[in-house]
Amino acid sequence: MTIGAIIVLIIIILCGIGITVFCAFCGKEASSSTGKAVAYGSMMLTVILTVAISAVFIWYRTTSASGQRALKDQQSNLSGGIERTVSVYDINGEIIEQYTGRFDIETDRNSYILFDDEQGKRHMIYYTTATIIIDEQ
Repeated sequence: MTIGAIIVLIIIILCGIGITVFCAFCGKEASSSTGKAVAYGSMMLTVILTVAISAVFIWYRTTSASGQRALKDQQSNLSGGIERTVSVYDINGEIIEQYTGRFDIETDRNSYILFDDEQGKRHMIYYTTATIIIDEQ
């Protein structure tokens, strides 16, 4: 699970806990048994909804394609990259350069990719007329 997903999950759980505490406080302040029953019922509903929303959120992030891509991005960001081979081809399909190693890649999705290789050298490749293929090892 990504850091962003963990933060959202924590916020959902904290909101559920806050509402539960509020309902419990209202139940203690209620003078009639009906008021207490409504407060405790609201508290139980809040707990059930919080657990259900959290479960659906976790399921989505771990089983959907976008969730799995987010996990791969997070893995790459936190571990200093993943094993990759970057191949740069010219307009005629001839290989210009090839980089292999463990690195994280940044792109603007329109004109360039940026990465630092294992020796600490930064590579910024503009691909307006070239083709770049990035393979994970």
